[in-house]
Amino acid sequence: MKPKSETNDSKESAATPGGAPLEERLDSMLPEGLPMLEGGLAESSEAEVASTAIARHALAEKLRAGIQPSAMLTKMSRVLRFIGRLLFAHVLFEQRCVDNIRDADRRGNVVYVMQTRSLLDYLYFNYAFLQHDLPIARFANSMNINWLRGFSFWLGNLFRRGSKERSEIQMEALASHGEPVFLFLEKARQEADEAVDFSQKYLLRLIRAQRASAEPVYAIPMLLVWEKRPDPRRAGFLDDVFGTVQSPGFFRKFLYYFQTVWQSFLKFGQPMVQVSSGINLREFLREYPNAGSSDAAELLRDRLNEHIRQERQVVLGPTGVSRETIYKELIARPELTDTIKRVAAEEAVSEELIRKRARKQYDEIASEPSLLMLKIFNSVLSLVWYRIYDGFEVDHEGLEAVREAAKSSSVVLIPSHKSHIDYLVISYIFYQYGLTPPHIAAGVNLSFWPMGWIFRRAGAFFLRRSFKGDELYPVVFREYLIRLMEEGYPIEFFIEGTRSRTGKLIKPRYGMLDMMIRAYVSGRIESLKFVPISVGYEKIIEERSYRRELLGEEKEKESLTGLLKTPKLLASKYGRLYVEFDEPIDLGEYLEKYGVQRHRAEAAELDALTVRLAHRIIFDINRVTTVSPTALAATVLLNNPVRGTDRLRFLQEVGFLLHFLTQPGRTARLSGTLRDALSAKRTVIKRLEQAQRLSDGGEAALIEGAARGPVSVEAVMGEAVASIMDSALAIFAANKQVVITREGDETFFSMDENARLDLSYYRNTLVHYFVPEALLATAILRFQATTIDHGELMAETLFLSRLFKYEWIYAERAEFENVFGRTLAYFEASSWVKIEGDEADLGRRVVVAEPAAELEFFRRMVLTFLEAYAIVASFLPELGQRPIEHGELVKAAIKQGKNDFLRGRIIFYESLSKPTFVNALRLLVDWGVLEKRVEPGRKRETVYYALAETWRESDQHLELVAKLNAFVYQGVQVGTPRILP
Repeated sequence: MKPKSETNDSKESAATPGGAPLEERLDSMLPEGLPMLEGGLAESSEAEVASTAIARHALAEKLRAGIQPSAMLTKMSRVLRFIGRLLFAHVLFEQRCVDNIRDADRRGNVVYVMQTRSLLDYLYFNYAFLQHDLPIARFANSMNINWLRGFSFWLGNLFRRGSKERSEIQMEALASHGEPVFLFLEKARQEADEAVDFSQKYLLRLIRAQRASAEPVYAIPMLLVWEKRPDPRRAGFLDDVFGTVQSPGFFRKFLYYFQTVWQSFLKFGQPMVQVSSGINLREFLREYPNAGSSDAAELLRDRLNEHIRQERQVVLGPTGVSRETIYKELIARPELTDTIKRVAAEEAVSEELIRKRARKQYDEIASEPSLLMLKIFNSVLSLVWYRIYDGFEVDHEGLEAVREAAKSSSVVLIPSHKSHIDYLVISYIFYQYGLTPPHIAAGVNLSFWPMGWIFRRAGAFFLRRSFKGDELYPVVFREYLIRLMEEGYPIEFFIEGTRSRTGKLIKPRYGMLDMMIRAYVSGRIESLKFVPISVGYEKIIEERSYRRELLGEEKEKESLTGLLKTPKLLASKYGRLYVEFDEPIDLGEYLEKYGVQRHRAEAAELDALTVRLAHRIIFDINRVTTVSPTALAATVLLNNPVRGTDRLRFLQEVGFLLHFLTQPGRTARLSGTLRDALSAKRTVIKRLEQAQRLSDGGEAALIEGAARGPVSVEAVMGEAVASIMDSALAIFAANKQVVITREGDETFFSMDENARLDLSYYRNTLVHYFVPEALLATAILRFQATTIDHGELMAETLFLSRLFKYEWIYAERAEFENVFGRTLAYFEASSWVKIEGDEADLGRRVVVAEPAAELEFFRRMVLTFLEAYAIVASFLPELGQRPIEHGELVKAAIKQGKNDFLRGRIIFYESLSKPTFVNALRLLVDWGVLEKRVEPGRKRETVYYALAETWRESDQHLELVAKLNAFVYQGVQVGTPRILP
């Protein structure tokens, strides 16, 4: 432990002229003859102050020389260590909590604070502090553990004189001289007044200790949660007798302790420590310069209780309210009663009938969370995860940001949606890491028996895919959602609306986000933060079903139960699972950023803001998406124009991707295994990068004398992750998607054409990192010229950017010209192009002496999307003859695409993607190329497409077909326009 300052001549200024108030002059109660520990009168002389400091120092030295009865053990015998491991090994004390304490100890003097006195908790912390080499408390109020010090100490203590000073005076002397102390604010089953009597004198002395110390004193609120159940709103008879769940008496505490032992064994959860950030008492007193010691002590109690309350709320959630109670509150709300009256009048039925309908809808929607079900889920999922995944990689720093946000705000978690597993991942992680599991918005299709019953008790609430045609349902759902947020529950929903079948994120849906924004601006929710989350998989479990759906087959009615019951699922390995968090978005700050006044926002302003925020969230999720080894492997294999790839080339191209992704200014998050492998080669990589910057022309630098001759940055990076990439390829090989062939000393990787669609899923998880480069490279290669007009190149790139408006989300407030200029400058710095002329030159040119292989590599990132759009565009002549129903058109496009692939007219099998075809149709409607006609039906609408008259008469649609074909096939004849059968 670092040395602490032991003297300080500073003193507290008087609260009133002529002397401190009587309640602050507790020093008058000191034993006769002992100098006062702090000047009680404003006119105390310097000699008296010095005498007080000397007395305080003498008492501290006396206590240091002896052993205060409540002081923690500084070491434990083998027997005590064994008992400690036996009793406390299952308690979770996270490294972040250890770091919080160490940080406070480095900055000043440590005071540990807990709310309720507990011998069991105190003994645990004694054990844990020794285990983690943390400061040992030299004092604890209302505690005596001399019985643990052994017979020899007990015998010697018979002849040892203890300190006669009151315990609060002893604490002050120790705290003011840098010794850690431990304070409990109350005893179990105490009323508020009794709690103040129990601990206020210690807080008063703590304030005085800070004023007497040269070092800042850090009060560290701590929590040891044995049972993850909040206290009831009203204490019952048993609570009065045995204490509440979170402030239990002796018997209840030990009952919970023994319960945690068997629950930890069954993976139901484990007790855990929470440590709040320390309160710097020096800074705290500066906040209240006019407060006397008594007032400051009361303010400190409030601050400590608030910190503990926040920590407890983050772990346990709000006090539970029954489902029935929530319904009774909702049905009485004006928003719902007015809607019931209006619907009853419109339908000419009684309000009671509409009220019964509202009740039925509420029962369809509402969750019914159960702690027991969460524990069972945690146990079952722990076994399943262990069986099918090689591990979880969780962004701990991001998780801490969520924890901090949840202390002072309603939190909405918005993960990416790639798998049914997504429904479980966030709740599992939150439960494991001591956060309240969220209430999850799930599709009503998952509410079937018995899974609906189970999911409700795990925190799911259900919503219909569409609210159209029912005026009552949206109000019931909205009021329930707002009620959950008012209560303080974290909410989780998937802004994409459905699972991505392609691997890349889907354009957002606005319904729930709009409800939340309007609830906030109306003042019904005080503070609101959105947390973008990326949930990624090294291998997806729904691979086969996604493949069928991409090729046009109808979605099968599937469930998580079916997946988990599948023997092949539990017999397979799916690599690692990744969870990354972006910074929480404070809605109040976001409104202010765009000049929207919270309580005077216009409807149009809110509509625009909802769309903008939704796209921002999708962009942020993309920004923190993990680059996995399987994504890198799939990208290299798919981007190669040749059938097979040798291992050396494969690793070189993996290195090229990694070098691109890790350059300064790029935000890509690599998987932990990739980061660690590259970190081991950091010195060599930096040397190579430095040499590359100094080399002529900026080409890849080579260093002589390496084991196998010249070595590039890309080669070193590829070699660094070689074993990781071998494991990724093995995952594909196990599914017969990749064939690994060894010929002598060489190894080759190849894949069947039918596997391309599967692997494209993994490439699409990272393609957004390359979109600006891919679009520019595609535009450059479109010209097939050595010299390109700068303006024409920009126009072609802009066309591609607009073409893919439904495929990728671009950065908020990003100007195309800036992105284009930045990307072109990167190409020039890489020696792939040369720019002639300055920015003011109208004849500015881009010179491509010889197209670099890197440009074709980038182009292939988006080429399958381009080809998909070209396939859809090829049906425009047919659409000029007659309207075609949406489903029929998509099926016909896929069918014709399969035939054209066999004829060699289509390059990539993965271009046959139903979601991409749908996006292409949506874009053509936006551009006015197609007219969309919607016919209402009994169950669903029927959508027809026809070529717009202006495009049909001018033959512009044929020009569009030719333009897209030119981008994809670069002048190669690809056959006549497709005609529907």
